[in-house]
Amino acid sequence: MHPNHYHRTMNERGIALVMVLVLALIGLAIVSALIFMVTQGTTMSGAMRFYRSAEEASVGTAEILTDYFENRGVLNILGAPYASGCNCGNPSNATDNCDLNLDPTCSTAAMRSCRCDKLCNFTADWPIAGVNTGPFRPSCDDNTGIALLQVNLDPRNNPDLGDDANPITFGVAPNQYRVYVKIVDTVRGNTDVGTLVTPGELGGKGVTEEGGKTFSSSPAPYLYRTEVLAENTTNPRENSRMSVLYSY
Repeated sequence: MHPNHYHRTMNERGIALVMVLVLALIGLAIVSALIFMVTQGTTMSGAMRFYRSAEEASVGTAEILTDYFENRGVLNILGAPYASGCNCGNPSNATDNCDLNLDPTCSTAAMRSCRCDKLCNFTADWPIAGVNTGPFRPSCDDNTGIALLQVNLDPRNNPDLGDDANPITFGVAPNQYRVYVKIVDTVRGNTDVGTLVTPGELGGKGVTEEGGKTFSSSPAPYLYRTEVLAENTTNPRENSRMSVLYSY
């Protein structure tokens, strides 16, 4: 055999080996990518399933809130011991509302509570003095160490519904979710003047009365911004948070 022909044959065999190795690496990369995508897809599906469960708890709570607002604070369910609501009195008077859970007859202004102030008065009129604990806390201030009213947007901080003493939960462990609800802003409307409709209710329209005649003004609804958080009781990383804007 001629020496040149021998060397050329050996070189061709080396190239074939390199090509086989390259193709093997490409195949391995494709298989690895497929395995990664399948694994990630399974992980994302599981995460979405957990998120959907938390989201359903949040959405369910938002639906319950409509009853809470419509009934002026009445919500007699487990974790929300409010069999009675709030008497808002005259919306133009920020000090005449009272919590009917504390005083069914509203005989004293001392029976005001933060939750009723949030339902009856706009944010600037929420009280800043008092303690920050308990479902009937008189103060709506989340940080008394700072001047003026401080409202923390985290529903875990002084929630209006679902505090530690009266938690609201959905489901059964390990798929049990705790819900926190907090009203963080109220825009007062003119849906009651305290004399032309049943006292304590926010029904009808804002009106003025003169000489036995009633003149209706342009209605302006109350607006409530509420933060809702639902999280797994055993794994808080599984959670869903939403902001709810309710027009009364």
